[in-house]
Amino acid sequence: MASDASALRGSGSFRAAGPTYIATIAVGHGLKHWYIAAFAVFLPLIVEEYELTATGVTAIAIIKQFGGGFPNFFVGYVSDRLSGHWHLILPVSFFFAALFMMLSGLAPWVWPVIALASLGGLAASFWHPPAISMLSTRFPDRRGMAIAFHGSGSGAGEALGPLAVGFILTAWLADDWRLYTLLSFMPAVAITIAIYWLLTGAPRPKPEPSAHHPRLTDTVRLLRYPVYVSLAYANFSRSFSHFGLISFMPVYLAQDLDMDSFGVGLHVGLLTLLGVVVGPFFGYFSDRVGRRLPIVTAMFVIGVGLFVVAAIGETNVVLDFTVPLTSIAVQAEFLVITLALAFIGLFLWSSQDVINASAMDASPPGLQGATVGIMFLSSLSGATVGALVMGAVVRLTGTYDSIFWLGGAVAAPGALIYLFAPLRRTSA
Repeated sequence: MASDASALRGSGSFRAAGPTYIATIAVGHGLKHWYIAAFAVFLPLIVEEYELTATGVTAIAIIKQFGGGFPNFFVGYVSDRLSGHWHLILPVSFFFAALFMMLSGLAPWVWPVIALASLGGLAASFWHPPAISMLSTRFPDRRGMAIAFHGSGSGAGEALGPLAVGFILTAWLADDWRLYTLLSFMPAVAITIAIYWLLTGAPRPKPEPSAHHPRLTDTVRLLRYPVYVSLAYANFSRSFSHFGLISFMPVYLAQDLDMDSFGVGLHVGLLTLLGVVVGPFFGYFSDRVGRRLPIVTAMFVIGVGLFVVAAIGETNVVLDFTVPLTSIAVQAEFLVITLALAFIGLFLWSSQDVINASAMDASPPGLQGATVGIMFLSSLSGATVGALVMGAVVRLTGTYDSIFWLGGAVAAPGALIYLFAPLRRTSA
């Protein structure tokens, strides 16, 4: 297999060059997440339009996460079986994710809206196994960095998408989210064509030969190895906190803190914004010192950061101050919450890439797709369970800020557990 250095240099063609290859997959990943993440900004508007309770929000979160998560059981299998067509799966995944989100804007009732948005998540789930397999096989010695660039693309989409969508809805569309879904589908067609054109001009990395043909049960069979159990736990706990927050935090920001759509989009975006910049360095660092230290650090920071947000959210002290040299008044509580979410965002998204790189390090030959499948199945299972449990806690406590205590309680122990978790594939 060619070295990662030669892969980065490419073979003369612009589309075949390594940096173009990484950029195409990373930017496409980011744009896909832009379309999917817009739903977090739509959520408070949907809650208001249909007068939904916390139970309704929980049901929406579970349906969406299950729709996008459970299919990873067989998406990895499909990716391994169609390994010669990875370059085609990516643009098809993007197109249908955007199409279903557009159709959700045409649905007149709430449950068809949610069903179509969930189908968008299902289409989007077909991106990760081929994309990470493509990067892993073409850049084997820079796997952490390559996968981190891919993750930074998604982080950019998760951060900038809600921010931009919130601004567009507030400034131009008078919170007409349905009109936004229609307008956004037009550039999606052009983006699909661009991804297809760029990937078809690049060399296709050959998957490592496998001793047997991929089977649908390979995703579960990988759990025989302790390394995948520990990595699945890391992804589960991280996603429990992350996507549980995304499911309920927009309503908390809008109803408890009286933020408009732009404010909601900004703070949802903070959960991933700084991770976009830190991610590639985080991945490069893991290539040099190993995967354990970055993951332990990330889980610790996420847990402590969420506890800080929870504590500040429950304080009754209100302190206002004016920004020096301006007349802008800022409430100290809001500032601390904003800074804490930004700090959490350094690691909340980028840590997933190091976890996935660890899994690919231990991946059996020919089962790259199944390996990615089990990672995203555990991640999205955590997101589904997180939405369910956080919804129950909100109903029991009667307050949305309880989600931060719960998220921190789940994430923080992961730092200690992963100090001793296995990183190599050994017999169960």
